[in-house]
Amino acid sequence: MATSFYNANPLLKAAGVSISYTPEQVQEYIKCSSDPIYFIKKYIKIISLDHGLIPFALYDYQVKFINALHDNRRIIGMFPRQHGKTTTVAAYLCWYLLFNEAKTVAILANKAAAAREIMSRLQLMVEHLPKFLQQGVIEWNKGSIEFENNSKAFTAATSSSGIRGKSVNFLYIDEAGIIPNTVADEFFTATYPTISAGQTTKIALTSTPLGLNHFWKFWVEAENGINGFVPIRVDYWEHPDHDEAWALQQKQLLGDLKYRQEVLMDFLGSAATLISADAIQKMALKTPMYSNDGFKLYELPEKGTLGENKEWIKKPGSYVVVVDTASGVGGDSSAFSIVRVDQVPYKVVAVYNNNMISPLLYPNIIHKWAKQYNDAWVLVELNKSEQVPYILHNELEYENIIYVSRTPKGQFVTGGFGGHATQYGVLTDKKTKRIGCSMLKTLVEEGKLEICDQTAISEISTFIENKGSYAADDGYHDDVVMTLVIFGWLTSQPYFKELTDVDIRTNIYNLRMEAIEQETVPIGFYNDGNADVVNGEQWVTYNP
Repeated sequence: MATSFYNANPLLKAAGVSISYTPEQVQEYIKCSSDPIYFIKKYIKIISLDHGLIPFALYDYQVKFINALHDNRRIIGMFPRQHGKTTTVAAYLCWYLLFNEAKTVAILANKAAAAREIMSRLQLMVEHLPKFLQQGVIEWNKGSIEFENNSKAFTAATSSSGIRGKSVNFLYIDEAGIIPNTVADEFFTATYPTISAGQTTKIALTSTPLGLNHFWKFWVEAENGINGFVPIRVDYWEHPDHDEAWALQQKQLLGDLKYRQEVLMDFLGSAATLISADAIQKMALKTPMYSNDGFKLYELPEKGTLGENKEWIKKPGSYVVVVDTASGVGGDSSAFSIVRVDQVPYKVVAVYNNNMISPLLYPNIIHKWAKQYNDAWVLVELNKSEQVPYILHNELEYENIIYVSRTPKGQFVTGGFGGHATQYGVLTDKKTKRIGCSMLKTLVEEGKLEICDQTAISEISTFIENKGSYAADDGYHDDVVMTLVIFGWLTSQPYFKELTDVDIRTNIYNLRMEAIEQETVPIGFYNDGNADVVNGEQWVTYNP
C-alpha cells in the first residue's frame, strides 16, 4: 500500500496535481529530457559534508561515466574509494525515471540497507527539483518509489530471490566486488540471464576491486570483449582534489594492501596468500568451452594418435584427476581438477565444483570425465570419505586409481603393491599439506602450472597462512584450491615421473641453472702475467 508521506512533503509534487508551464519551462523540460548531463549539472543537488546542500558539479570522469550509461546497455565501472560513483549513478537514475515512461529500476547492493541508502540519495535529488521537472508521486517509501508516468524504483539485496519474477528495465548493482562468491553464484545464476535477455534493458555494475571474484571476472571479460559490458575505469588522479599527497594520506590510513585495492584498484586477494599477488595477477582467466552443473571444460582431451583402422588411440598418462569430497548438503563443495601432465607447463583443463552432489553419485561424475580424458589417473583425497574411491574401483571397475602407501615416514604414491598399508588415495595430514602447498607455490610462481578457472583463481586469492598452515580466509572456500594442493603433493612423488614421464623438479632445476649460467658468462678476463693469489687460487685481472 502506498504511503501518504509525500502528501505532507511540500518539496514533492503530489499525484493528480496539474501545474501550468511557462514557455521557458516547456523548453527547459524538453532540453532536460534529451540531455541528462545538462539536467544533472543545472538541477541536481547533493549533500556535501563540508557545505551541505549544493549543486552537483560533475567532474569530467563523472560526465564520461554518465554518457557511457546513457549510450550503452551494459556498463561496468571501476572506481577508487571516495570518487562519488554511487551519487553519479543515482543522478542518472533520477533522470531516467523522470523522463522515461513505464520504466522499472532495481537498485541492488550487498545489503538491503546499502541499497536503501542509494535510494535516499535519489529521493533527495527529486525533492530539490523544481516542480515543473518532477513527476507526480504515487509511492514514496524508504525502499521503493513510483511516479505518475508509471516509472518506479525499488531496492533489494543481491540474492537469488532479490528481483526474481520482477520485470526490470534498469538493473544497478552497487559495490559488486563486495558480494560474496556464494551469494554472487546464486544471484547471477537465477537473475542475470533473465535481465540480460531483454532487448532494451540496461545493466550497470560498479565497485572498487576486492579480490578475484565475480566482479573481477566480469571486468576481465569486459576488457577482452567477451561479455558485452563496456568497461569504464576511473583512476584516483582524475579527481581534481586527489593528488599524490591525498594518495599518500590514503596509503598511511589504509595500509599497503587496502591502498593497492581501493586506491590503485589492483585486483588482489587477502594478505599473506600462499601464491604471491604478482603471480595471481598473471593468471589468465578463460571462458569455459562447456559448462554444466558445476563442471567447466577449458580444453578438450588430447586423443593421441590415429590407429591403423583410423580410430583414435588414447594417450595414456596424459591427464590426472585430483578429487576432493564433501558431504553434499551445501557448504563445502565436492571438487576435482583435471590437469594435463604430459607436457610442461602443466595445465588445468577442466574443473568440477558442486556443493550438493551426494558422495554416492559423485563417483559416477568422476568416472565419466576420467574416461573422457584418456582414462586419466585419479587421485582421491580420503579425509571426508573413503566411499568415493571404493565405488569408483569396485563398482564402476575403474582401474587407473593412484594408490598411496602409508609408512612411518609418511605417505607415498605406489603401484599398489609393497609391504606397507595401501589405500585408494591420500589422507591430507600436516606433512602432505605442507609439501603440497610448497610445490603448488613453486609450480605457479615458476610458470609450470597454468590455471585459468575463475573459481580456482578466486580461491587462490583468499588461500592464506593461518597458524602455520594455509586455508581459506574467513567467509571463503578452498575446495578447488585444495585439489591443486594435492596435485602439488603428487608432483613431489618419485612415482609421479613414472606415471607421466615428466620430472618437474629436474625441469625447473635445469631452467634455473641455465639462467644462472647466462647471467655469469665470463667476459673480458685474461691473464696478464700479474695474477693475484687469493686463498691459494690464482685470480686474473679484468680489463674492460
